[in-house]
Amino acid sequence: MNIDLVIFDKDGTLIDIDYYWGGMVRLRAEMLSKKYIEIHAQKKVANELMSDMGIDLNTGKIKQTGPVGINPREVIIDIACQTMRRYFGTITIEQVSLVFQEIDIYSQTCLEKLVKPLPGVEELKQKKIKIAIATTDLTSRAKLAMDSIGLAHYFDDIAGSDMVDKAKPNPDLVNYLCKKLSSDKSRTLVIGDSIVDLKMAKLANVSFIGVKTGLHTPEFLENSEILVDDLSNMGNIL
Repeated sequence: MNIDLVIFDKDGTLIDIDYYWGGMVRLRAEMLSKKYIEIHAQKKVANELMSDMGIDLNTGKIKQTGPVGINPREVIIDIACQTMRRYFGTITIEQVSLVFQEIDIYSQTCLEKLVKPLPGVEELKQKKIKIAIATTDLTSRAKLAMDSIGLAHYFDDIAGSDMVDKAKPNPDLVNYLCKKLSSDKSRTLVIGDSIVDLKMAKLANVSFIGVKTGLHTPEFLENSEILVDDLSNMGNIL
């Protein structure tokens, strides 16, 4: 491949999606329940919140359809608010959003317990071309996550959904990164683990490689022309 820029998804591609979002969703659910729900019902509501936000309570893993790990933050906040209103009818979007912000701040003190790099990620240190991250997470959160595993400074740019008007699967993040890094789309490659990454690449008209380390649905596996188990040996491309 004649590639000048590789754009990586973050969750499920660079870091273990179940480890990261499973921990974050649990923290959010427990905080919401503790703040607004009577003590005898807190565990029940926290479990319901976790399930609605996208955690399979039987396996502890992210559901293939998300919404966490796939949809942008505002969607997850809205879903959490709808769940909470079944038990605390007067709660507002603003109150739920504030809890998310509290967890953002708290989790910065324990990111090493939430972020686990996937196989092959260390090879990015040997990169010979420009590399970037496009994620549905907030830019600041993505930078902190990569910094916690000592890799943030290896990326030429890290862009979250807050940097563009429309998040994945829209092509805005690819367009933004190509423009910022002065890279031609004909020499740009997206690497991701989910159908929203694949759709983003197609809409942006750039090449795509799928990795089977995250939310690989049957649709994703069927429509990804190139699939790899993980990022091991990716240095041959970079």
